[in-house]
Amino acid sequence: MTTEPAAPPLDASASDPQRLGWMQGFPPAPEVAVTFADGSFRQFPQSRWGFSHFRQLLPTKAVWRGAGPASVLPRDEQDLDGVPVPLADGRRITLAEAMAETYADGVAVLHKGRLVYERYFGALAPHLPHIAMSVTKSFVGTLAGMMVADGRLDPAAPVPAYVPELAGSGYADATVRQVMDMTTAIAYTEVYTDPA
Repeated sequence: MTTEPAAPPLDASASDPQRLGWMQGFPPAPEVAVTFADGSFRQFPQSRWGFSHFRQLLPTKAVWRGAGPASVLPRDEQDLDGVPVPLADGRRITLAEAMAETYADGVAVLHKGRLVYERYFGALAPHLPHIAMSVTKSFVGTLAGMMVADGRLDPAAPVPAYVPELAGSGYADATVRQVMDMTTAIAYTEVYTDPA
């Protein structure tokens, strides 16, 4: 018995959501539908549409930015497409090639408070929010570090001192520092209805 080699995955251009027609038409035909219920929103290549349209898949809540107008970032745009990027396998490619190889949906580079580079790919556009997933750890960690530096957060305190609801959970004995450093090593089951 011979087995055919697996076809290589689609590249960034071939997996572009607009090119593939994901969620086009109303209602979209079943073969181009991306849904939460069947998990297709996180399966490649449908994920390239799903991660930029999460609010169309599930109820979400926009977080209010507060009173006043949104801050406008000053721009000092530079063409970074040709900047060399070293890879773990020893290759060097350009930033533009790295964005394609990693199926990036978008990138924004800020330097000294100025937006110097901004690109969108696939289904993402400047006005669309993108699901952040584990990137939120970096945001929260940065904010927590700032609060520690300001003396408003004690890194040695147990987590339940700030979030009492976690007193009976796997985080009961973890310190804020351990959570910030992601070194809690808690034993848990990934059953979302289990409060422990």
